[in-house]
Amino acid sequence: MTSDAILLFTVIPLFGSFVTLVEKAVPSLKVAKPAALASFFLSVLLLGLYGEGIYGGAVYSKVVGGWPRGIGIGQELDGIAWVALALVYLIYLPVLLYSFSEGGYDSRFYFFLLLLQGGMAGIVLAYDVFNLFVFLEITGIAAYVLIGYQKKDRALFAGFKYLMLSSLGITLFLLGVFLLYRDTGSLTYTDLRTWALEGMAPAKPVTALAWISTPFALATLLAGIGVRTAFLPYTWLPDAHGFAPHPISASLSGVVIKISFMVVWKLIVLLELSEARQFLLWMGSAIALIGVLRALTQTDVKVLLAWHSVSQMGYIFAGFGAGTEMATVGSLYHMVSHAFFKALLFLSVGTVILFTGERSLVKVSGLGRSFPYLAVLFAIGALSIMGVPPFVGYVSKSLIFEGLKNHSIPYWLLFAASVGTVASFTKLSLLFRGSPMVAGKSTEDSARPRGSFQRVEPTDTPSGLDTRPALQTRPFKSGYLGMSLLAVFCVLGGLLGTYGIQLFSTIALHGSAVSMGPAISVGTATLYGSALPNEAAASAFQESMQLTHGVTFLWLNGKEYLKTIVTLLLGYGVYRFIVSKKGKEVQAWANRLRISFDNQLVLLLVGLILLAVFLAIQY
Repeated sequence: MTSDAILLFTVIPLFGSFVTLVEKAVPSLKVAKPAALASFFLSVLLLGLYGEGIYGGAVYSKVVGGWPRGIGIGQELDGIAWVALALVYLIYLPVLLYSFSEGGYDSRFYFFLLLLQGGMAGIVLAYDVFNLFVFLEITGIAAYVLIGYQKKDRALFAGFKYLMLSSLGITLFLLGVFLLYRDTGSLTYTDLRTWALEGMAPAKPVTALAWISTPFALATLLAGIGVRTAFLPYTWLPDAHGFAPHPISASLSGVVIKISFMVVWKLIVLLELSEARQFLLWMGSAIALIGVLRALTQTDVKVLLAWHSVSQMGYIFAGFGAGTEMATVGSLYHMVSHAFFKALLFLSVGTVILFTGERSLVKVSGLGRSFPYLAVLFAIGALSIMGVPPFVGYVSKSLIFEGLKNHSIPYWLLFAASVGTVASFTKLSLLFRGSPMVAGKSTEDSARPRGSFQRVEPTDTPSGLDTRPALQTRPFKSGYLGMSLLAVFCVLGGLLGTYGIQLFSTIALHGSAVSMGPAISVGTATLYGSALPNEAAASAFQESMQLTHGVTFLWLNGKEYLKTIVTLLLGYGVYRFIVSKKGKEVQAWANRLRISFDNQLVLLLVGLILLAVFLAIQY
């Protein structure tokens, strides 16, 4: 394959988005759904054509119009970008299938969904930070509209809060772009790396105040993306993911925040910001525990899942921040595994809301006998996020914990988060176990059609009143198909974990991006790896995780099984406490603790200052 075609990863969905507008102009032409599907299949076909070359270490670059790099719009496809695009498409198809079954989405929905896909492709392929800014804006606008698409009060407010914080974050990012351009005269990754490693801009000396401006510029750049990634601050995420339409919740949690973090990953390793990695190690460990503690207090099923997105991203931050080979591969693996099981969980729980019209654990339970297949799908997602073998979460979490053995405090913070995760999903499983109940009333679930979609709008009526409208039923086959695909990914990602480790270690530790220039390969094995001293170190790790050793590490490791059993037992103990009278009192107290929008802005400012201080230590 030639490099010219990589532009199509962005062009195909953007063109498809405009095709959907034909249906808006001429309603009789039902082209929105076919355009969305065609965009998916064409993009996947294109990605497959580049697969062999990427696995072999090739890098494909293209500048629009034949302009020199740094002037024209440049895009580059390497190993990490290929994985990111694959992740986008693997989540995009189940989301599409689910939206087809759920119904209620017109051409505008698919317009912004395709715009979101094109924006994410542009982010991972961008060759310079200004075009990165442009695609971040496209993605942010599309996400904002999709969050509030159904025009419900909580969703509109969540979308507005996301827009405000996202706009502030992108403003910080743009400020960082300006400061970097002032000091370097360039915005390409090659020149920024040269400037960072040599302490000299390509065309002129660094200014006398570089010891101040350099950390601040890099901090604003990373903090700006950090808002989108939900670590500076993370407080916007639960409402945005919790009250968005169900397919969008799966998209946002499954892939959108991962794409933003891949930008953070790229910039930190590109510029060798070791102190920023330390910041992420500690921040991620703390966020993992905070997120799960907040999840334990929730009764709204989607908000509970959204807080777990905060928590699971903490694992990813901490694994990357640790910087060891094992933790780095585990961080990349967990980005993929979290995308699978969290998208599955959002869609399965969203289906419960569609079937019952309720989203509170206080008002609905015991649906397993009426919808056994849905219960199985939920169980696969829940066991995956809990890190139970043989599911995908077990593999990625095992790698992260193994890589954190020399970081005792972050290790135990993540262990505590794992215990809380078990407790939280034992609580959430009440949706499918126990006495059947809907809207606070005992109900005969067996009278309801199995495998059918029963569209019931959520109500705010008191739990003792069942004023739901008559149930409307129709097949929900494509929705179940989409969730089934995600369940298969969760199972295969675990059973084939040894092969997954080899794949991700090849990409994360041997990396690519070598076409950015000779400076890229100086002093590090890869642009995206863990700052290994040489290629031999990367090869040594990969050889240590070949098939035989990988099987021993994953499936014949008594210590890992013992840790899993202890985690499950402790998690069940925590669950018994939170459902007790005292536990409910603690939850009620915790739910009274609210972070106002003003305080969220303060958190962003504090995070920016801390990040700048960490970077100032390095510079």
